[in-house]
Amino acid sequence: MKLTQLIAVMERAKQLEAQGEISGAIEAYQEWLAQANSDELHLRHVALYNQGLLFRSLGRSPESIVAYEAALQLKPDFYQAAVNLGLAYEAMGDAQKAIEVWQRALQPAEAQTLLLNHSGRVHENARRYDQAEMLLKRSLITNPEQPDVIQHYLHIRQKICHWPILEPVAGISEQQLLEHCGPLGILALTDSPSIQLSVISAWVDRKVPRNLPRMSPVAGYQHDKLRIGYLSGDFCWHAVSILSAELFELHDRQRFEISAIDYSVDDGGALRQRVLQAMDHHVPIHGLSDREAAQAIRDREIDVLIDLTGLTSGARPTILAYKPAPIQVSYLGFVGTMGMPEIDYVLADRFVFPEALAPYFVEKPLYLPDVYQVNDTQRGIGETPSRAACGLPDDGFIYCSFNGNYKISPEVFSVWMRILSRVPKSVLWLVADNEMAKANLRDEAQKQGVDPGRLIFAAKVTPMEYLARYRLADLLLDTSPYNAGTTASDALWADLPVLTCPGNTFASRMAGSLLNAVGLPELIMPNWHAYEERAVLLAQQPQQIADYKTYLRTRKLETPLFDSKRFVRSLEQVLLDICHRPIHYLPEHNRKPVIEIVSATLKTEDDFWMRSALGLSLKRLQHDKRMRAHVSYQNRRGLPEVYNERILSDDAADFLVFMHDDVWIDDFYLVDRLIEGLREFDVIGVVGNKHRQPYQPSWAFVHVDGGLSADVAENFSGSVAHGTDACGKISCYGPAPSACELLDGLFLAASKSILLKAELLFDPRFDFHFYDLDFCRSAAKHGLKIGTWPICLTHQSGGAFGTQEWESGRMQYFGKWGS
Repeated sequence: MKLTQLIAVMERAKQLEAQGEISGAIEAYQEWLAQANSDELHLRHVALYNQGLLFRSLGRSPESIVAYEAALQLKPDFYQAAVNLGLAYEAMGDAQKAIEVWQRALQPAEAQTLLLNHSGRVHENARRYDQAEMLLKRSLITNPEQPDVIQHYLHIRQKICHWPILEPVAGISEQQLLEHCGPLGILALTDSPSIQLSVISAWVDRKVPRNLPRMSPVAGYQHDKLRIGYLSGDFCWHAVSILSAELFELHDRQRFEISAIDYSVDDGGALRQRVLQAMDHHVPIHGLSDREAAQAIRDREIDVLIDLTGLTSGARPTILAYKPAPIQVSYLGFVGTMGMPEIDYVLADRFVFPEALAPYFVEKPLYLPDVYQVNDTQRGIGETPSRAACGLPDDGFIYCSFNGNYKISPEVFSVWMRILSRVPKSVLWLVADNEMAKANLRDEAQKQGVDPGRLIFAAKVTPMEYLARYRLADLLLDTSPYNAGTTASDALWADLPVLTCPGNTFASRMAGSLLNAVGLPELIMPNWHAYEERAVLLAQQPQQIADYKTYLRTRKLETPLFDSKRFVRSLEQVLLDICHRPIHYLPEHNRKPVIEIVSATLKTEDDFWMRSALGLSLKRLQHDKRMRAHVSYQNRRGLPEVYNERILSDDAADFLVFMHDDVWIDDFYLVDRLIEGLREFDVIGVVGNKHRQPYQPSWAFVHVDGGLSADVAENFSGSVAHGTDACGKISCYGPAPSACELLDGLFLAASKSILLKAELLFDPRFDFHFYDLDFCRSAAKHGLKIGTWPICLTHQSGGAFGTQEWESGRMQYFGKWGS
């Protein structure tokens, strides 16, 4: 009976809370507690705990502490109360008290990891990384199935330079650790763009809700001024604002209206004030849910939303998942793919983002003409200190690297130690991120035969003093696979040359981009041997170092890297350009799935899924919930009839892929590739011909002297493999992507809405042969853009040229189109 009464009170309290009457909910519990008899003591801890939660929701931490402590007195092993008691102390600024609560809590097995994780988090926030690492390791030993804990554990090891980073723990393999490294950690761990994409995509799938209702209109808006919104959690003393403050000030207010969508910590600093004063509108979203924040962006009709935080600490990617702006762009804060199809573009230049990187980004590169990175030319530099004041030797060559310690990889550190060994009296000047990193780096130097005293660590100083320090150094040595970004431009701004060795990823090519833009490409090394040799040689060439410094001091403002007005005009132009490009998205009513594979087969349903190339491929890709298949089994109809049925169907997805059943899908990232391709073209295939000759009966063959002959190679585009099994022998016909006139029908993809708008269907006269050529010519006639896109497929068939059915189709085709 008493339990029933408490349940009724809990229901009543829940209703009051939903109505915003939290004080009334607290009072309901208080009344029940006041009336409780001695036989109800076994339930009092529940009511007290719920009261504590309600007090906490009102920000009344002292009263929530009283309630949680009372609950624990009644039930000492009530670990949920212990967890929240610690959180309440932490909210009041007493992190040490929180840790003490968690340490003494009586823990059933299921609570151990929770308490260890909270303790580890608090230690990590307090930069007590050794304690945090130990606690999270204990948590993983207790329960290895914790991806978030693995992510924090590995990044802590990166921050303290505890190598190897991927040291197996608690039965977790090196591969499993790698898979859960997290977005920021993976950028500093590997130079493989495919691994970065895989890890980031897995993190996004786990953390960001998919297929949320789109808020912005597909067609965009028609404003007199383009409305740009900068979304950031870093409008404070942070590298992003350090670089971009002048950007916001220089925007052309005759053509643009600028808003700060702000969820940053208000540090009260001058930089934050400067950034917000440069905006036309300040939209604080700190107290809003992700959905409410997205709605606030939608209500302001932002044309282009530029996200400056990405997937770094404190980011809110779910806001972007609602697609609150018609065009969404990733910039500056995160130098990898965000793994979200809702992000249309990433701002880049052609050095930092070569075309070969495109398959490993969900976003399309939006190229700036000179350099991807903006800079603030208003930064002041303090008076140059003495070497002695900074703990540096009076003579000897000063190498420096002021990157965060987590960017220092063991491989690059070994190169640095070889450089020091070869250059007498040289020292390496580093940032003192934390004491554990200092100790570990010194130990590693000792192991490699270098006096640890030759590593000199710089303490924290004011921004102007920090920039002035660069003038004491002789050469900045870049890190990899995560380059110096802001620190490299800081060094160049303070007239210090930078030496770098670019890799394969955006993060590993940043410094090279900056050196190109500042006119010093000779400091971009092709490999690590050349990097080492150049670093040693420059130590023997003081005049060359002096010339570099003189060049930067006298000429840097003439270069694209530090011409802020030129950068802003270039950025504005590319933003105006993309706002005039049509981008096709899913309609509001049909968010799931994104992609529909449409096919027909002579096989039964069971045979298709168990024995066909396409069926087996789709089974392998069934983890991707953005894709489904519509297959016509035991089909006797022509392909155009099957395909048109889906184009005209109300329940079909908007992105339709028309495929033969004898095609293997070798591409794990098929959906992302398709979304990207259909932003560039209205119809895409994998191979095609950029030109069409008179009486051409195939994408690959032309009519010559009454027979067929392969067209010239320069007209071809795309690649496809051939063979019985998946991943067959590859035929590379020509560069892709490329605009084409004809595509091979083994794979065709288009947006259903575009086809319906153009009133374009497949011609049922061509039941199997020539339907693809006819479709391409009809699409071109309707003004649609046709092209190839790099997607990995293997085709089992080699074609059916010359058969009676093919000849009949050819006669019909030329009967319709002539030459």
